[in-house]
Amino acid sequence: MQGEYFIKSQLALKAWQDGGQDGLSGMLAVCFVIRDRVRQGWYSGDWLQLLANHRQYSWTDAPYSDELPLTRNYAFDLLLKEIDGIFSGTRENDITQPRDSLSSVFSFNNAPAKPVALYYGRLNDPNIREWFCESITRNTDNHRLIATVGSLSFFS
Repeated sequence: MQGEYFIKSQLALKAWQDGGQDGLSGMLAVCFVIRDRVRQGWYSGDWLQLLANHRQYSWTDAPYSDELPLTRNYAFDLLLKEIDGIFSGTRENDITQPRDSLSSVFSFNNAPAKPVALYYGRLNDPNIREWFCESITRNTDNHRLIATVGSLSFFS
């Protein structure tokens, strides 16, 4: 197995663990956040280091279940078909950053490009971390709510 395949499998697993209850869109949104963190240079753009430290930026400290996704699950199977494009950057983010115009991707006339989601959480989760509430959800000057997918809220 090549390292790239391992990274993609870990990306799919994190997406299923955090976004699976919101179907394919929830899982894709989680993948796009992770990809955007890589693009922003978190952990020097190292996918594996970012995935290894993923929980540091989570809305919850609740442990992940030992359960694994079923590959015959329709939504998860569709996610697996998208993983290569997400990892390579060829799959457009149409979940947390819908294209309403070219300006959503590019900056024209010095106008700022649309912000990307770097954090997400379930705001109704009873196990939500105080750090997430204080640093992300209540810090609207630095972390705007930019998308909602199912019960997941996405912040810049």
